[in-house]
Amino acid sequence: MNFGTYKFRNYHTIIIVFKWKHFFNTMFLRKLFLSDKDKMFFLSLSEKRKREFLGIRYALKYIGIKMNIFYDEKRKPFLYPEGKHISLSHSFEKIAIAISSYHIGIDIEKLRKDKKIVKIKKKFIRDDESLFIHTNYEEDYLHIIWGIKESLYKLEGGIFYSFLDHYKVSPFCLQKNSCVSCWIIKNSYSKRFSAFYRKIEKYYLVYIIDK
Repeated sequence: MNFGTYKFRNYHTIIIVFKWKHFFNTMFLRKLFLSDKDKMFFLSLSEKRKREFLGIRYALKYIGIKMNIFYDEKRKPFLYPEGKHISLSHSFEKIAIAISSYHIGIDIEKLRKDKKIVKIKKKFIRDDESLFIHTNYEEDYLHIIWGIKESLYKLEGGIFYSFLDHYKVSPFCLQKNSCVSCWIIKNSYSKRFSAFYRKIEKYYLVYIIDK
C-alpha cells in the first residue's frame, strides 16, 4: 500500500487523510489481525466498502486506538466500547476518516478535470447560494458547498436527502482553511452548524462536528 498521511486534531476529534493505491492483498489483511468473521464480512463488501473497511482499521492502528469496530443495520461503522463516533469519505486515491467524541460528518472531494461538479450544480446549489459564488473560482466554491452538504447529510444520518431543500450554506469567502456557517432545515425548525474546510493538494476536505 502507498500511504501519504495527513493528521490533525480539532475539538476532541482526530482526522486522518491518507492516499493509497486501489488494490488489496492478504499480507495487509494479516497485518491488521482480522478475525475469520471480519474476513468473511470483508469479502461480502463492494470495492468501495472494502477500501473503507481497510481504511478504518489502518487509521485506528496508525493512531494507536484499540477499540472494536461494529456495523449497524445500514453497515455504518461505529466504535465500541469507548462510544466514539466515526465518519469517513473516499475520493479517488484519498480516504478521510474522522474519529470524535461528538457526532461528526466528513467529506473529501477531488477537483476534477472533467468539471462534473459544474454540470450537476443545479441539483445542490440553491438560488441564494449562487449569489456569493465567485465565477473565477466556481469549481472551488462548488466542491466546498457539496462537501458541506454531504457532511450535513451524514451528520443527520441520511434522513434528509434533498441538498436543495434540507441543507443551506451561508455566504463565505474562499480561503485555504476556513469555517462556514451552514444549516439543516427541518419541517418544524432549523439548526445551525459550523463547517470547517481545508485544501489538501487537489482535494477539498470538509468536516462538521455537532458539539
